[in-house]
Amino acid sequence: MKYLAMVVLNPNISKRKIDFIQGGIVSLFEQKSKVNKIYFLGKRKLDYPIKKFEEGYHIKFEIDSNEKKITQIKSILKSNGNVIFHFIINNEAQRNTLPILKKIRNPFRTNQNINSFIPKSQDTKVYMLISKNLKLPFSEANILAMSEDINRLFEVAVKKLQEYVYVKGFHTVKELKNMKDIENELKKYWKVQFTLGDNINVGQELTIQEKVLI
Repeated sequence: MKYLAMVVLNPNISKRKIDFIQGGIVSLFEQKSKVNKIYFLGKRKLDYPIKKFEEGYHIKFEIDSNEKKITQIKSILKSNGNVIFHFIINNEAQRNTLPILKKIRNPFRTNQNINSFIPKSQDTKVYMLISKNLKLPFSEANILAMSEDINRLFEVAVKKLQEYVYVKGFHTVKELKNMKDIENELKKYWKVQFTLGDNINVGQELTIQEKVLI
């Protein structure tokens, strides 16, 4: 099965040691799975403090493995003192689960309880807000936020939409008249595409995906 893994390392690791520690993490994944892609994303600010850290070195993996080996990887990462956070999710599903959203009248309302609409499962569903440059076919998708609560994710998404339009000057590919229409577009389709004037090299996509945290 295909999995997506994110490992966040202690930000206080010295530059002399970062390559050595990163190499050990990579070797662990290569021993327990087939590693398709590795992305060293550098030091990034965390959405919220983890173990009193507000930033960390991010490494992302796309792997093929099985449930038993994934359990072993998670156990080893948990015991690694240089790892402050990690998650591994099933990456088989490539499409959004729109029917879940259609059952909600207004997912932008923070007091809306959506738990009753989500099928119960032993696995935890997480929602990811992803940004990608459409004009660069080999560019990496950037995970902006992740939450088990879709309402909180939509709050972040709305702020990001406003940043694209009001700060960066993007225009939506579809002819949407105002910010409310743009929010409704994301609410309905879980995807909004932008362009920057006539610049053929700039095309941004903001999308929401549902994944399973294992």
